[in-house]
Amino acid sequence: MSSSYRLFHRKQDIGKRISLLHREQLLSVAMVAQEKGEALARSVEHLAELSRWPLHVLMDEEQGNIGELTERFPSVTFIVFALPATIGAMANVVANECYSTYFYLTRSDLRHSNYELEEALKYLEQSEKPSVITPLLSNRLGEPIPTIQTPLAREHLIDPVSFIPKGALEPTLYPFLGLGLYGRALFQRLRGFDEAIESDYWQTLDFGLRSWLYGYPIYNSPTLQASFFERQFVIEDRSAAVGIKRVHTRALGVRQIKGKNYLRKVRRYQDNHLQEEMRRRLSLYKTDFYQLTEEWKIS
Repeated sequence: MSSSYRLFHRKQDIGKRISLLHREQLLSVAMVAQEKGEALARSVEHLAELSRWPLHVLMDEEQGNIGELTERFPSVTFIVFALPATIGAMANVVANECYSTYFYLTRSDLRHSNYELEEALKYLEQSEKPSVITPLLSNRLGEPIPTIQTPLAREHLIDPVSFIPKGALEPTLYPFLGLGLYGRALFQRLRGFDEAIESDYWQTLDFGLRSWLYGYPIYNSPTLQASFFERQFVIEDRSAAVGIKRVHTRALGVRQIKGKNYLRKVRRYQDNHLQEEMRRRLSLYKTDFYQLTEEWKIS
């Protein structure tokens, strides 16, 4: 269901390309383009110099001349979408195309002050198997952005509460703006982002909820820190969108009683088209949303 795109591979010498066919890269970096033209080129240059890992740039056809970009940055792979795509569609394509064990999803309007990807990888390899390690974020004034999210439902609407990170490893409900370090195999086992949801916010919330309810936590870590170098206010669009019922049905449509899972109807936000999916995946739930919320309050 991913949007139509074209792939422009980075140039490599033939010997290296053949050797890479027989082994998987450890890590790839994927940058979602937020700018156009020369501004985008400067951001590509910044991250290409910062990172020793293969870099993928996700963009649409209106954001730059792909011929000029590939000539200027021969070591970068460009994934060019025919039309602007959601963060979920782009992340799914990265997971399919990067051929690495892990991938880090970032944006072109960020500048990193801490970029310890190898340290962040250690958290993904812990026994509890987190699905994402998310970065600490700040605005152009250096003020921290409230990117720690805790689960809460108000009048049958899931509406997480946001907090400022404490600067230590701590849980968060979902990857803010989709940003973070992912394990590719687990990401695909969780079926990635749901592209039937037409909202970046609801896509990332849906992924985070599935991660936690299936037993895979998400953490925010100071090993990754970045700032929006030109933005003072960074706010998610939480308005209702196509697919919002899919989020609520998956998250609220299961109750766990004495360790046994049961399907239930969701008031107001029930998506009946998900009933067969819910039955197939009922055994995957390690907890339900209400227990997750209570445990979060206790911790």
